[in-house]
Amino acid sequence: MANNPLLAVAVINTKYVEAKGKTFFARHLLFANPQVTNAFINDTLDHLRQLAQFATTRGDEEQIRQIFAAMASLVQVYARIDYANQYIATKHHAQLAASYLMGAVEAVLPHNMADVLMEGVRKMGQSAQIFLTLGNPNDIVTLAEKIALVSCAGVMHQNFRPVTLVGMEQLAELTFNLIRSKTPDIRFAVEKVRANVALIVRMFLNVPDTPLVSMHSAYLAPYYSLTTTQSLGAWLADLANALTKAEANNQDASTVIRNIEQWAENLYRTEKEALLIAIEKRSHFTFDVIHWIAHVTKLLVFLSRAPAANDRVKQELPRHALWLIGVLSWIPNDKDTTAFVETFGVTELLFEVALDTMVQGDDEVSKAAGDILFSWAFKAGRHAVGWSILERSLSALATLALWQDDPAPAERLKVELAKRLNTENAPEQEMRDDAAREL
Repeated sequence: MANNPLLAVAVINTKYVEAKGKTFFARHLLFANPQVTNAFINDTLDHLRQLAQFATTRGDEEQIRQIFAAMASLVQVYARIDYANQYIATKHHAQLAASYLMGAVEAVLPHNMADVLMEGVRKMGQSAQIFLTLGNPNDIVTLAEKIALVSCAGVMHQNFRPVTLVGMEQLAELTFNLIRSKTPDIRFAVEKVRANVALIVRMFLNVPDTPLVSMHSAYLAPYYSLTTTQSLGAWLADLANALTKAEANNQDASTVIRNIEQWAENLYRTEKEALLIAIEKRSHFTFDVIHWIAHVTKLLVFLSRAPAANDRVKQELPRHALWLIGVLSWIPNDKDTTAFVETFGVTELLFEVALDTMVQGDDEVSKAAGDILFSWAFKAGRHAVGWSILERSLSALATLALWQDDPAPAERLKVELAKRLNTENAPEQEMRDDAAREL
């Protein structure tokens, strides 16, 4: 309390909410109720808003932080209001406090106060988490949109790049906690959060990447990186391992797996856009997107075998995996792009996905990954880019064909190989001879 005297406002409001008990009125969708407006709450928030304006004008960073903390505390206080109506899911007064917080954070944007903006983004993320715990995920949508908007400031100003990092951290945590929530339907909320992540990625990739340590990869890491334990990819892997150990009658595990299925629906659209932009910009973020796609593809197939997954989800998860791995088939096949993308191990990655999903028993996804690898062998392997793509791809395909005892895959590979070698775009004879010697 001594560090932030404004938190006394939250204490006073806590006592006020306790004293009023169940006498608060909630907003009704069909008709206006003037008793929804609460003068005490409105005055509290308006005074904080005015104080935030004065502090921002003066450039008083410490006071602005204190105001953000006070507003975020009020969101938590008002979230505990009991409207004495079990059908009221949205906490109107908490939403009102959150809107004041969003306005105060946005007002800082024209000023060069990156540390303050970072704190504001964190407070908005914390407020969104509060709404998520209340059981109505749709209430986080506006906060997620504002987090993304403020995070895009890193595109315009170099000093605001850390704001982008914090914004990606908050959206990654929101995504993960949405997936772990016990609410019956997260489809709308998780789609909006994913769209906001895509917005930041799309905007940030327009900033030139740094050659040695990729700036794109560093600032977008909380969502896409697989090399740190503090990222969405690592959290999902740990969660998937726990979910597959749950018993078939575990309803909580079933709900979370269903949420992952809802999150994965149409995931391929945003990942395709991110991949193509990253390739176009020759960004090293391409590595992160390619490996993220492969990682999530394998994870979805893995979860489809979980005992707690219901029949519908077991069918939908591999379908989403098929669409997602299919994104890699959109990689352009010109020589320069081929040379650039193969530096990130596309050939090995496709082989790993095909083999991993085959071992898990999903022949359809394994075949799809193998088909993309076969296509990659010829559309990328016909270019002399120094990566031996043709022979390495064919070696991987032969391994996949011989992995099982069934001789049919090997025969199909021979037939398809003969057909492809007779097409107009087949590799030149010299490249064929080199590949044959290597094999």
